[in-house]
Amino acid sequence: MFTHHQQRDLRAPMPQRPSLRYAASAEHQAQVAAHLTARDRWLARVLAEHRVLTSPQIAAIAFGKSRRAANHRLHKLYTWRVLDRFQPYIGRGRAPMYYVLDTTGAHLLAHEDGIDPKDLKFRPERSVGIAYSLRLAHLMGVNSFFTALLSEALADTTQYQAVTEWWSEARCSRHFGDHVRPDGYGSWHEGGREIEWFLEWDTGSYQLSRFVAKLPGYTSLATTTHIVTPLLAVFATTAREAHARRHLAEHLRTHLRREKLPIATTSVEHLRTAGSPAHQVWLPLNHNDAGRYRLISLLSAWPYLDTPTSPMDSSGTDLGPVTRLSAPAPMPPWHHNELTWNPKR
Repeated sequence: MFTHHQQRDLRAPMPQRPSLRYAASAEHQAQVAAHLTARDRWLARVLAEHRVLTSPQIAAIAFGKSRRAANHRLHKLYTWRVLDRFQPYIGRGRAPMYYVLDTTGAHLLAHEDGIDPKDLKFRPERSVGIAYSLRLAHLMGVNSFFTALLSEALADTTQYQAVTEWWSEARCSRHFGDHVRPDGYGSWHEGGREIEWFLEWDTGSYQLSRFVAKLPGYTSLATTTHIVTPLLAVFATTAREAHARRHLAEHLRTHLRREKLPIATTSVEHLRTAGSPAHQVWLPLNHNDAGRYRLISLLSAWPYLDTPTSPMDSSGTDLGPVTRLSAPAPMPPWHHNELTWNPKR
């Protein structure tokens, strides 16, 4: 589930085999709309927001972990031009398919939101262009974090757990960019309690001083909004996490408003072993002797935190005139009673 490829390992995508695909005409889009399920529409909206997911990630969050059912439906959505796909070269083995939004999917979502598709200015070449982006490895790391949480919640048939917020870096930037630009924002519900956080995902490719330099922006945001939101930082290796914690501790010792920014860290290695960010992988700063915490148990490390409030309520940022699609619901619409899937549909 967790991806930690170095960017240099994700080389240019492999050439596609010839495949019959429909022209994205208005007539075709109208025909496709009648055949899309709630699952299809939710998946298209997730990809509009979070840009790219692999076929195993999609299987985990939308098909009850059934790879066969996922691949069957994804092929249809690709043929209909709801989604596009690419397969990068990797250093060893064979990469899964990576899926992005395509023209028909973008136009159908625009119609759902009452938007003229022309106003979206959607460009399919830009959507699939993430295949060549130098930030692909970073984006896949962030999305693997949230899809692992979502998969954990969907596997819990008691509805004891849920992902209640999942914001992309772009959405965070639009709301908080005057102060800081997190890699993501999330909120997790478990057993009647809820914790929210900003996420920073480290690929190991830049100096840690760059990460530390973002901390005053988080403090400034907390001061402006009067909402203290924890920062979760995931580092590429356990050794890098230990090194980063020394930098972070030194920064907080000299920072008078350190209570405005509770921080907990982990590594990709810990996440891969545990299988989910909800598990006992988090080490809060200044709590080294207590060992690692579960995600929801971080509330006991920071008892002064308020009840989570949607950042939409606290944002005073002008979002500007650009037309955007509505954000997807973090939990899929069928999660209460429809985790099975009929591949004939």
